[in-house]
Amino acid sequence: MKPYTLIIADVHLQPDPTHPINQAFEQFLLTKAPQAEALYILGDLFEMWVGDDIGLTQYHPIIQRFKHLTNQGLPIYLQYGNRDFLMRQAFWQATGIQHLPDITKRSLYQKNYLFLHGDTLCTDDKAYQRMRKLLRNTIISWAFLQLSQTHRLAIGQRMRQSSKKQSETKPKEIMDVNSQAVYTLFQAFPTVQHMIHGHTHRPQHHTIETEYNTLHRWVVGDWKPPSTTHSTTQYLKITPSGPELMTYMS
Repeated sequence: MKPYTLIIADVHLQPDPTHPINQAFEQFLLTKAPQAEALYILGDLFEMWVGDDIGLTQYHPIIQRFKHLTNQGLPIYLQYGNRDFLMRQAFWQATGIQHLPDITKRSLYQKNYLFLHGDTLCTDDKAYQRMRKLLRNTIISWAFLQLSQTHRLAIGQRMRQSSKKQSETKPKEIMDVNSQAVYTLFQAFPTVQHMIHGHTHRPQHHTIETEYNTLHRWVVGDWKPPSTTHSTTQYLKITPSGPELMTYMS
């Protein structure tokens, strides 16, 4: 069998283990993931993570599934998303997942790839970028995690509702990546021709023609309940021949 690596993002797992997205993702972990050499998750694995003490209980079934896979020898790598950047040591220990920095360069099958969640490329959404910088502040994150579970859950829920309302009213263009931000990031990594991210929920393969070569930006999709008219998700499969966007339906 030809070796390959799987890349996903924006699962948005729910606290309810019977939710269609959770069940579809569970099937993915049971059927697709074990066949791969590695699994990369580029942020927003969870709909909301407001502390390991809460999340490890809320998402206990999937935590156990991750631990089983990593114990069986499957490397799983995870980047923070904009909804779940408060995982700490207890999460990594409970799952066996390895944390990836926000922007990570990796060599797979003799090609260089750049992995990121993708929100830092959406520079036209200046209000979001200000909020991101504030919430990622080390002191603010620490202070938030000192609050009671009740307060953290309430704040997290209010922030999710506020974010949803803002997303419904913002122009769609400013919530997509900025082309100059993409090109600038490519310039910072001159040996990389393939950039992979999620966040925008707009799966597609984009190309940029330069004087010297063709640059590729791959966007993986978010996960939708299989009962909708949409497929469950679009993920990336990387083989020695290169990347390919795939459709997964549970």
